[in-house]
Amino acid sequence: MAKQNGKKDDVGTAGVILSLVLTLVLAAMVVYGLYWYGDSRPAPAAERDASAAASREISLFTAPEPVLGAAPAAAEATVPEAADMTADYEEVVYQDDGLKVSKVLGRRYVGYVAIIDDPLRLTLGKCPYFGEAAYGRTVKQMADEAGAVLAVNGGGFSDPGGDGKGGSPTGNVIYQGRMLMGYWSPTVGMDAQGKLHVGNFDGHKCLELGLQWAVSYGPNLIIDGQVCSNLDATMGEPRTALGQREDGAIVIVVLQGRQVQALGVTCRHLAEIMLRYGCVNAGNLDGGASSDIYFQGQYLNVSNCSGGPRPIPTSILVMPADGEEG
Repeated sequence: MAKQNGKKDDVGTAGVILSLVLTLVLAAMVVYGLYWYGDSRPAPAAERDASAAASREISLFTAPEPVLGAAPAAAEATVPEAADMTADYEEVVYQDDGLKVSKVLGRRYVGYVAIIDDPLRLTLGKCPYFGEAAYGRTVKQMADEAGAVLAVNGGGFSDPGGDGKGGSPTGNVIYQGRMLMGYWSPTVGMDAQGKLHVGNFDGHKCLELGLQWAVSYGPNLIIDGQVCSNLDATMGEPRTALGQREDGAIVIVVLQGRQVQALGVTCRHLAEIMLRYGCVNAGNLDGGASSDIYFQGQYLNVSNCSGGPRPIPTSILVMPADGEEG
């Protein structure tokens, strides 16, 4: 009898659960039916008009009118004129005895240009001796010791980490017709007839050419009237360049850089500037923090080095004209 009562209790429980499930299903169907009925009915006319008005007020898009006719011509790229490479402003600082010194301001540069009619007025200044432990001299010191009227920095030198002492030149150094250093490198030098030679030479080639003085840095800018290929056109820096015109006159250009008012010029731009000044041969000398021009007892440029003019191994000196006192 106990087993039969257990079966009846199980049947009763299952019935209750089934009834609850059916009740929930029916309730869900009723709710869905009411939702569907309300959603399918049209809204009152007043509400429909208000809804449409709201849509018109919010929309910010207006279909554009079609454009008829030929498309406008493409704008042409602006190419810098050759005149951009000349000075927009030039102030003559000095002009006498075959020497002209001018302050120049171009569209992308500021600095000084010196033109020396007699190339044989140029010579090489140097520190007393060379070596890793040797100390260089400033442009001012070398100019004052030699009695030069104008001087600029010369060739490159070993400068590890920017802490070099300035007394160890690199490349070629020809001084008074003697080879003090001779390594294959871009070189600028002058022979006994006053011709400026620019090219890649070693020390023995310098002597074969009869160079009386020479320094190295690079790159070469202009050789035989042609701007050298593959010159950098991206990195603006302070620059010093030395060149010679067809008539033999020497052109020295010193341009500022690393300053708000003068960021510097690229080697390509520098070559174009030298070409515009009539140079048929020109080379880039050391630049950056070493780039300086000293004239009649004072620096003309603002030093590109926070510590002032740097000690360097060599400089290009312009001596007084015949009969002129230094």
